[in-house]
Amino acid sequence: MTKKRSDKRTDEPADLPVGDGAEGTEIDPAPRPAAEQAHPEDLQAQRDDLMARLQRVSADYLNYQKRVQRDISEARDFANADLIGELLAMLDDMERALQAARANHGEDDPLLTGMQLVYDKALDVLARHGLTPIDSVGQPFDPTCHEAMMQQPSSDHDSPAVLTELQRGYRLKGRVLRPARVIVSAPSDPEQAEP
Repeated sequence: MTKKRSDKRTDEPADLPVGDGAEGTEIDPAPRPAAEQAHPEDLQAQRDDLMARLQRVSADYLNYQKRVQRDISEARDFANADLIGELLAMLDDMERALQAARANHGEDDPLLTGMQLVYDKALDVLARHGLTPIDSVGQPFDPTCHEAMMQQPSSDHDSPAVLTELQRGYRLKGRVLRPARVIVSAPSDPEQAEP
């Protein structure tokens, strides 16, 4: 045998006590929302405040998105900076080897020609990745991209200028990867020296 459950459900509202028990006390059946009780000026000021906050948050979010995109792009651009920086030592060695081969064997040496082709190809590959040499000789001395190794008196220049490049400098996508090591002009007359 199965027992049947009898659930008595009613859709009628339950009788609840009204008030504090005093006879004839009536309660407002629907309390008025706070929005109806506030003054329109207060609501307008509150709305304006919320809109201003929303605009600030939206602007902050857009700035955040731009900053993240810029950081990602910069990280992608300079991900290989360490590797390229280490390859610069190899380029320096190749330049010295080419200079020595020219001095000892002349320009017609087939080995020199092959080395020059390899050197040029390496420069092309690195240039495709954003590496550019820093022009130095004859340029005004710029401490952001030149490293002065010594000064040499010169009457040809009023302000410090690069006379000789000891080691080529490079930029990677506009940022100095390695400053050029240079000899800088100095006034030949000590009275011409800048204060």
